[in-house]
Amino acid sequence: MALTAKLIGTAVSDPNWFNWCVSPIQSKDGKTHLFTSRWPAREGDQGWIGPNAEIAHYVADKPEGPFQFVETVLKTSMFADSEKMFAPHNPRIEYVDGKYILLYIFQTVKKDVKMRIGMMIADKLEGPWRFAGKNGGQVAEVSQDPRHWTYNSVIGIDNPAFMKIGKKYCIYFKSGTPKQLAARYGIATSDKLEGPYTLQDKPVTDNASYLEDAQAFKLGKQYYLLTTDNLGGNTGIYGNLILWKSNTGTDFKLKDAKIAMGNILDYWGTEEDHQKLLANPKHYEHDKSGKLERPAVLLINGKPAYFYSTAGLNISGGQVAENYVFKIDWNNGK
Repeated sequence: MALTAKLIGTAVSDPNWFNWCVSPIQSKDGKTHLFTSRWPAREGDQGWIGPNAEIAHYVADKPEGPFQFVETVLKTSMFADSEKMFAPHNPRIEYVDGKYILLYIFQTVKKDVKMRIGMMIADKLEGPWRFAGKNGGQVAEVSQDPRHWTYNSVIGIDNPAFMKIGKKYCIYFKSGTPKQLAARYGIATSDKLEGPYTLQDKPVTDNASYLEDAQAFKLGKQYYLLTTDNLGGNTGIYGNLILWKSNTGTDFKLKDAKIAMGNILDYWGTEEDHQKLLANPKHYEHDKSGKLERPAVLLINGKPAYFYSTAGLNISGGQVAENYVFKIDWNNGK
């Protein structure tokens, strides 16, 4: 991916909204759908944990865009109890067993960051969407067993990904215990799509440093996780992305992983362009390295063909976060 990626441009951008997490899928008619997390620009960088955060649906005739807003799929007022379930975020869209599933996280405690994982299901990407299971959509939370590795996790569990392995439905999640920077990825499994899901007893990654934002997919006999390396402690380069590989999908070793992508400045502009952007006092800057966050790949004919992400910098010079699209050539990148 890193060797072949070419930045196409902006996928979703709106001066009235921060657009952060992004998850793509292609419908049977060949259109590309993006499910993104967003919140009003007036609420600033931390609006993602506020009551006005939502998950939006966009569509385009081709993967490069342009993408048009379709509808808000999920917002706080749609939850069964908006006092204990609010601020949906981290969408991951998948197609399994003839159903579309939308994983997301939601906040559970006001004036704090405590998260759980939910799921919505639909027969069509256009909806109608319904909450999965019998618990208002909630499908995973930290263990209440003091012996479990997720017990007393600092912020709960978040950053979900999904894959069906054999006859098992698997939700990947991040959990940090006893501190957030000790986070690893774990897995919750079920015999039924809508659960109940059971947290497995140990993490599935052996990362040496903090990571997040996984997407799971399978190619041939290999299972993959695409994650961030936020602090660079796994790859040695701050902000790079990691491509983990496994024969089972339940055990990912750092020795088998590769650097998946650099940061957005590796694919955009000249050094002069970078300096000019950073000198602009009005541009959005979450992280001046331009590290890519919430990475996602669009599979076409079973192989990753496009890559979507937000970034720590708005390379357009705007004051909010926006989503970007890259073309990748999986075969030539091996």
